[in-house]
Amino acid sequence: MLPQSFVALDVETTGLNADKDEIIDIALVRFENGNVSATLDFLVKPQKKLPSFVNYLTGISQSELDEAKPFKEIIPQILEFIGEKPLVAHNVAFDSKLFTFALSRNGVKNNEFIFWDSLAIAQAAWPFESHKLVNLAKFLNIEVTASHRALPDAEACGKVFLLGLAELEKNDDSVKKNLRKMANGTVYEPLF
Repeated sequence: MLPQSFVALDVETTGLNADKDEIIDIALVRFENGNVSATLDFLVKPQKKLPSFVNYLTGISQSELDEAKPFKEIIPQILEFIGEKPLVAHNVAFDSKLFTFALSRNGVKNNEFIFWDSLAIAQAAWPFESHKLVNLAKFLNIEVTASHRALPDAEACGKVFLLGLAELEKNDDSVKKNLRKMANGTVYEPLF
């Protein structure tokens, strides 16, 4: 059930509206055979000023962002790093939308990424009250050096994904059969 290779993705943004807000911190962590094999991360210069709440939440300052490159300039490195690998994000609907919108706004169209959601895998694997990444990391003893920063969150996301799949693998054959049925015809089919 465990994929051989994937890239965990996390973004920090100027807000929660994918249509209006921008990426200010992006990280990609490549996993090969269950281990981190490479990382790539950038602070990103947004077009608008950093809201004070986001500064407080992430610890990223306006002056750091003023010195960062705009998203358009880092796209080639990001796309090369991803290659043909699937992307994993925690609450993939948010990160994938911000990421693909940022690419589209900068002239990169028709990227057919495969996205998997570590949140969905965690929800299937463990009956916790909360499946927030920070809570899962604590429960699973995953060290996170800083919360709401893209690189440590991307690495934690990838580890939660792998541990969740390993937990699902422990289920009996009838549960695995149902997982395969549910995944049939979706991007999750290769996992089950």
